[in-house]
Amino acid sequence: MRDSGYCFSHDPSLEEQRRTGRVKGGENSSRGARLEKLMPRRLCPVFELLEKAIEDLYEGRLDPRQATAMAALAGAMVKVLQAGELEEMVRKVQESNGR
Repeated sequence: MRDSGYCFSHDPSLEEQRRTGRVKGGENSSRGARLEKLMPRRLCPVFELLEKAIEDLYEGRLDPRQATAMAALAGAMVKVLQAGELEEMVRKVQESNGR
């Protein structure tokens, strides 16, 4: 930095900017952020709903039978998505082999 004589990492007046950057970096490397990048967009609301259901179950606001039903439906969704992804991969391999 020309004004202070310090680089970005050592300039005392930039401590807040460094802290904000570290927080953002931590958020972007979190498990949740990585999951969001991998998960199809249309499933983000479903994931958020399941996350809330876990909290509600833990806090006693959700009937365990409802949570069980939600878990079963979520498991079925995962199986359908995996089957679709597998089918798409097979199709791509067949197309690349000229079939």
